[in-house]
Amino acid sequence: MSYRSLTGKVVLNSGHSAGFESSLERDWLICLDFDPDVEAILEQPFSLNYQLDGRELRYTPDVLAQYRERDGRIPIVVFEVKPYDEVRLDFAKYRQRFKQMIRYCRERDWRFKIVTERDIRTPYLDNAKFLRKYRRLATQELYREQLLYSLRALGPTTPQALLAMAYLHVEKRMAALPELWRMVARREVSTELNKPLTMHSTIWLGIQHE
Repeated sequence: MSYRSLTGKVVLNSGHSAGFESSLERDWLICLDFDPDVEAILEQPFSLNYQLDGRELRYTPDVLAQYRERDGRIPIVVFEVKPYDEVRLDFAKYRQRFKQMIRYCRERDWRFKIVTERDIRTPYLDNAKFLRKYRRLATQELYREQLLYSLRALGPTTPQALLAMAYLHVEKRMAALPELWRMVARREVSTELNKPLTMHSTIWLGIQHE
């Protein structure tokens, strides 16, 4: 912990880690890491030199994310992570560096995006923080098969109703719950991750991402 910021590293699903210099950057890294369409994350990926009022300045963006290939191309997005009030009140201070970064990204068919706590601190972040710890659990195959069988029979349902359908005894339901959350975390079971995740959330069969 420093005077002005929180520093540390987020361990990514790939096994690598990415550094952060504020809690807001940390939370954005968690959101990106939990997005199955994001294939690679780099913190402070490069620096850009530019001129302002006769001075040579240097700008390093916070994060670069490489997304899954779409239509034969690999989308790249460069992110600047800033508190909303800082962007709103001090935008003139950042205008030139952002203008240069937009130009730099356009030349490479990349995108540049500013994200604030309004984009980051959402139910999706809460769900990502909760589910990430289940993502690397070893599969409990017997529970998985029973839950999938019950979910196919029920169709869209809730975690509470699915467990009640799959198992008669409460002890078995509790034992199967980590496997259910692992399946949600791995997108084998889908839900609306932009809403708070509870035992009463709607869930349905999803597609597994490797």
